[in-house]
Amino acid sequence: MQVKPKLEEVKEIAGTGNYDIVPVSAEILSDFITPIEAMRILKNVSMHCYMLESAQADKKWGRYTFLGYDPKMAISCVDGVMKAGDITVKTEDPSGFLRELLRKYRSPRIDGLPSFTGGLVGYFSYDYLGYSEPSIRNSCSDTENFMDVDLMLFDRVI
Repeated sequence: MQVKPKLEEVKEIAGTGNYDIVPVSAEILSDFITPIEAMRILKNVSMHCYMLESAQADKKWGRYTFLGYDPKMAISCVDGVMKAGDITVKTEDPSGFLRELLRKYRSPRIDGLPSFTGGLVGYFSYDYLGYSEPSIRNSCSDTENFMDVDLMLFDRVI
């Protein structure tokens, strides 16, 4: 098993002080466990997991399959109340709050590593647009009770 980047490169990147996180990757060849089976296993380990698949509709295999589990933090927003881990704040600018939060989790792009090495996974609802365009805030009743934002910060990716 080859680990990327090498320890010397990790130390060099960490030494610059420019990044809070340095992604490390090891390629796993799996002839016996499919991504779907791996997902079933992860669901027994963590209540919160995901699978992102890069396969296109006309192709059998994708370039990458990303599986994540055990999020570092849950982030949500409902009616301007943002929750991120133990933090709860009222804001009219959820995007600004998210940008500030993500500044603590910067990581470099490293040649040879997949394009996604961790980060936010989840959704922004249609109602989220109302934060940047208050004139179009939904005046309909919210019968489905979707959050405006429902994200999780993952730092464990398979």
